[in-house]
Amino acid sequence: MKQIELAEQHLREADSVADVLAVAWEIFDLVGALAAACAEQAADMYPAFMFARGAAVNGRNAVALAPSMTAVCAVSFGNPELSTIGVDDVADMLAALASALGTGLRAAARRAAANGDRIACESAARDADRISELLARRT
Repeated sequence: MKQIELAEQHLREADSVADVLAVAWEIFDLVGALAAACAEQAADMYPAFMFARGAAVNGRNAVALAPSMTAVCAVSFGNPELSTIGVDDVADMLAALASALGTGLRAAARRAAANGDRIACESAARDADRISELLARRT
């Protein structure tokens, strides 16, 4: 899915705490939009998607409070198109993206000079981990 691939690229390219925070906002917003869209299509995964959406909101709120968080362009994903990919595959892709985000946020927390940035990154990393746990494929 193009939006997830683009978010992954932005995360790989983020090289400062402020960049990671901005990308985290973008990813949490994307997860929230996709989780809402997928929940409508998969009754058996509805709870997982809705809890993931809640974790995405919490993560976005955490990074919003970081001192180094820059103004974010209002990126709205609205109703993402899911016709080309199955809900299970979207869940797996979001789980992997959230896992990478958690790793990136923890690395940013270690580099952060401001205590507020460290706290925000660590809190948001926990939310990213929760999303990954909720959406990872069960075998």
